[in-house]
Amino acid sequence: MSISTTITALQAVHAAITGIKTAPTAFPSVLNTATLPIVLVWPSQGDWNLQAIDLDRCNRRYTVRCFIKPVAQGEAGIDDGYQECVTLLNAFGLAYLDDLSLGGTVDHVRLIQDTGVSNLRWADVAYWGFEYTLEVVEKTS
Repeated sequence: MSISTTITALQAVHAAITGIKTAPTAFPSVLNTATLPIVLVWPSQGDWNLQAIDLDRCNRRYTVRCFIKPVAQGEAGIDDGYQECVTLLNAFGLAYLDDLSLGGTVDHVRLIQDTGVSNLRWADVAYWGFEYTLEVVEKTS
């Protein structure tokens, strides 16, 4: 199991969620409104230990950020980016619960937490979006 394999599996889950336009495995140089909503995955803290003879285990946290649309850009009044966030926030949680092994790629997803609707920043631009923190149990031989 490798970090890049887990990211690829996560992005496959994200790409299958209705409403997501882009779920790349490599970060884009810019966020283009034509490719939003976009999902990006950051590998975070990992706890390594020996599971059994010749079997390693890592509980790694992944931060999943979903950028929906720029806040108030071209919008009058309440931004409909908020409504998109609410719908997608729910869809992500259900997608994770539906396949805790990410298609058999990992042992299992152990923790699923979200921030709720928030403002994410990219290149000093505020976007409607949200974050999920996933703890994934990965085993390698």
